[in-house]
Amino acid sequence: MSGVNTRAILDRRAYFPRGLVQPEGGYRFSLDSLLLASFANVTRGQTGLDLGCGCGVIGLALLLRQPGLRLTGVELNPQSVEAAKENAANLHLTDKLTIEQGDVVDWRSDGVVDFVVANPPYRKLGQGRESAEEDRRNARFEGAGTFAAFARCAAVALKTRGRFAFVHLPERLPEIMAGLADAGLASKRLRMVHGKADQEARMVLVETVQAASPGLRVEPPLILHEGTGKGTRLTGQALDFCPFLACNPKDDEEEDT
Repeated sequence: MSGVNTRAILDRRAYFPRGLVQPEGGYRFSLDSLLLASFANVTRGQTGLDLGCGCGVIGLALLLRQPGLRLTGVELNPQSVEAAKENAANLHLTDKLTIEQGDVVDWRSDGVVDFVVANPPYRKLGQGRESAEEDRRNARFEGAGTFAAFARCAAVALKTRGRFAFVHLPERLPEIMAGLADAGLASKRLRMVHGKADQEARMVLVETVQAASPGLRVEPPLILHEGTGKGTRLTGQALDFCPFLACNPKDDEEEDT
């Protein structure tokens, strides 16, 4: 960090994910992105790809977890592209995180990568409450960028035995598994995420492997909150799993997750 205010950079990194630039009136990242960054299996020296990276939150979280990575973020919305670039610059991570504008439907990597992560749109158009703003709608609802398109893009970019990790809705698992199989990705690790212990799962974290043999490991459920009313708080399990959540201990999932 020669020539820069090292203390300021370290303070910004410690403050993460607070302070991230996000497009005015656009899609706002939620804790599902932070959970995915903690779930993804990455090691030092690997190269990765973040499909539909938004403001860059997942890639930046991965780099703060493991500084020895190099990532490319791909994002369709130009305002989000600029926000991601600004966030990478503010955290002094532009040498490790490259942001490109592109659509997962037809975007292709120049070479293979070790891992891919994605927080794709959860719902099909016409399902759930649509957002008035176009970029929010594109982030939450599938258009041409269906989950199958994300899976195909990931499969093409991955090296043999490379990993694709994503977060999605449990109710769409049958369709998701079919899309993964069509892309040649074998589901190897799955973890359901529950708002509270007595509630149905609201999210699912999945890790797949390129050209791997069948065999799925289902991990213990992740419970996010405990207590009631004003006493509601994040569980110790959730904070151990994803320390980034400590920035706002009473935060909850977005209403459409």
